[in-house]
Amino acid sequence: EEYLDEIETIARLVRLEAGGESFEGQQAVAEVVLNRVLSPVYPNNVYDAVYQSGQFTPAGSIPYTSASQTQYDAVQAALRGPNILPQQVLYFATSMNGRTQAWGWIGNHCFCY
Repeated sequence: EEYLDEIETIARLVRLEAGGESFEGQQAVAEVVLNRVLSPVYPNNVYDAVYQSGQFTPAGSIPYTSASQTQYDAVQAALRGPNILPQQVLYFATSMNGRTQAWGWIGNHCFCY
């Protein structure tokens, strides 16, 4: 059940952060969450990584959001692979925000190391 809760949390976050993006863009957002869980710099579980202060701006709206099948599929694709992003990509934004280590753009999001 906790596993389903984690998938639900990521799927809803993907809807909030990238619901208007391509499937690839939605999968990449899910991958950023999973990359953070695997990174020693961030909390090692989905809930704490998603709700970490100052990280995912719309996280507070997750309880009031519903995910579509596209978001669930994007999370499954992120979990199963092949992955779009390298595991070191831990950020995305709609601008470079002064970051010099960009991996690249997918739709309206710049994915960064």
